[in-house]
Amino acid sequence: MVVEEVKKAIEASIPRLAQEVEGQVLEVANTMVTSKVEELKEMISELQVKKSKRRCTYKEFMACNPLPYKGDVDPIACQRWISSTEAVFTRSRCEVEDQVMFATGLLQFRAKDWWDAYSKELGDDKVQSLTWQEFKESFLKYYSPQSAIDKIQEDFLRLRQKDETIDEITNKFLERVKFCEEIAGTERQRIVRYHAMLKAEYREFVNPSKCATLNELIDWARDREIEIKRQVERGEKRVAEKPTNASPSKKARHQDQSKKGKQVVKSRPARRVGSIIRVNVCRERRGATNVGEKDIRFIGAQKTQRRVTIAMNRGTLNRNVRNSNKGQREMERRTSPPRLAEGCFS
Repeated sequence: MVVEEVKKAIEASIPRLAQEVEGQVLEVANTMVTSKVEELKEMISELQVKKSKRRCTYKEFMACNPLPYKGDVDPIACQRWISSTEAVFTRSRCEVEDQVMFATGLLQFRAKDWWDAYSKELGDDKVQSLTWQEFKESFLKYYSPQSAIDKIQEDFLRLRQKDETIDEITNKFLERVKFCEEIAGTERQRIVRYHAMLKAEYREFVNPSKCATLNELIDWARDREIEIKRQVERGEKRVAEKPTNASPSKKARHQDQSKKGKQVVKSRPARRVGSIIRVNVCRERRGATNVGEKDIRFIGAQKTQRRVTIAMNRGTLNRNVRNSNKGQREMERRTSPPRLAEGCFS
């Protein structure tokens, strides 16, 4: 009886004991996991602190491929170099106190000569404490003078699109508009200036009043450029597919024949009065009253040497005209009045 009661008591306490053991195991596991997570967080924070405290080296700075500067007195190139160098400062996480030292390593040729002379004037102590802003002011004063900026502003006012594409003329516009705050300081002024700079074939189809930003106007101009190129291609294709006229027109043939027929008028000395003469004639007809195969003239003028100019419209006749007998010629000479023939008789 006692043994059975003990068995029943043990069986009834087993589930409770299992739950207590399971709870203790889970508690120990959670404690261990929590401690490990905290350790990992501490390790990550330490790595971040070490990384933030590490200074950027010149090798890492040069690995970002910064642009060199050779010393051209050009405000556009000068501003472009400054913007590129400042972007490299951000990418390489260059320290503020190292910016001037790293940037001056990019100066070449005339720019290097200027920095050498300028750093001697400042002295070593001042160079070591020179900030990027102070360096930039001296740099811009020397390589971006006001006279060069005035020249850029004049070029900006005269800027007009000629043979450039939209992208090319846009680049020129954006390069110069940075120095024209007084002329094109607002977005609306830049839009109006850009529209006035374009060719007429773009201005007619691009409305600046419907554009809220300059980029929107540029996109419209690019779309118009694509449309113009397509129209040109279609026009050239039609010209290439147009059949050539194999047989010339009637007017063209007439002009060609008239050109072929034009020759210099020939002349022959007149023979004695009453004689019948034969002459080679030209193609061009000038003043002739009769056109035919034969060219016979009766000379009834005085017995002198005269020149008779004869012009015909068709071919040259080279036919021998045989005379009749002397009696017939004498009869013709007597019946014809003395005159100089003005036409051709067949």
